[in-house]
Parts: sequence; C-alpha cells; structure tokens
Amino acid sequence: MARQSTPMKKKLIHYSDAYREEALTLADRVVVIAVTRELGIQPSQLYQWHVKVQQK
Repeated sequence: MARQSTPMKKKLIHYSDAYREEALTLADRVVVIAVTRELGIQPSQLYQWHVKVQQK
C-alpha cells in the first residue's frame, strides 16, 4: 500500500538588503560580460555607451 505524500512547506528565507543589492550587481556584471563576449567588444565600451544614453 502506497503512502500518501503530503507537500512539505517551504521555509521562507529572508535575505538582507545588502545581499540582494550584491546579487543584483553581480547579475548585471555577468550579463554585461556575456553581451560583450557575444559582440566582441570590451566591457568599458558598453559602459561608455550606457553613460552617453543616460546623459541624453
């Protein structure tokens, strides 16, 4: 006879604001690196383009 499984409650994990900010910063960096590799440009070039767009 098979035992009925009951779904386990997931424990909520609370992350600090600093941890969240660091995770978002890391995600941005990883994406930038992936994009620049794909395009064959330097990350600094992409950042310069971003700054120019922000200034407009």
